Amino acid sequence: MNKKTEGDVARGLGQVAAASTGAAVGVVVGGPAGALVGAAVGPVLATGFEMAADRIAANRAARRGELMSEVTRVLGIEANELQQRLLADERLLEFAGRVVGAAQDISLTQKRRALSRALAAAIADPTPARLDIWELLQAAIREIDAPHIRFLHVISSAPSLPQPPEKPVDGVRYGMTLEQVCEIDPGLGLGGHAILQKLLSLGLIESSLHGVLWSGTHRPYALSGLGQRLMALLESDSPPAS
Repeated sequence: MNKKTEGDVARGLGQVAAASTGAAVGVVVGGPAGALVGAAVGPVLATGFEMAADRIAANRAARRGELMSEVTRVLGIEANELQQRLLADERLLEFAGRVVGAAQDISLTQKRRALSRALAAAIADPTPARLDIWELLQAAIREIDAPHIRFLHVISSAPSLPQPPEKPVDGVRYGMTLEQVCEIDPGLGLGGHAILQKLLSLGLIESSLHGVLWSGTHRPYALSGLGQRLMALLESDSPPAS
């Protein structure tokens, strides 16, 4: 077998991602812009769009290659072995295609690195139960942006509810209110409610009242188990323990 490079594997996964979504790899200029390019507006405008498209395509290719290089580094394997593992497991291959498809369009380096660690962890243990969790995490990583990550960083300092079968300790205050989060990071104030709702919808934070009903701004929240796993992906140089 010819020796593969991370770039070869990345290009292949880019094709898998395109096949999964029914989209072509690369950038197509459509809509009014596409009509303009096709119209008689002169070669300068067309050349400008072509240059922009080439630059975007190059950025996407670089991000795919960067992600696969990080995966092989974390796992300590060569590109040939990575290809063999992916091709041997159809579900893992499709998962890898989705991760690469997402990473190529993400400009935030921290999110791309988190995706690479999620993919590395899934390759290290591709059992169905594990893949279910990594699917949730890669979807969450795609959905969050820098303000959500800032919010998660702040609230990660608050005590989370103990995991079953442990029980909350009487007198211990778990979590942090939205008001407290915004006091620590005032820049989150304007979009705080929207950020909070997004993180709740993704299951990354949860109420820390252990069953007590308490509505409004003063309800305390903490990282959920899934949120703790995501923070490990964002902050670590290696995939978190399963």
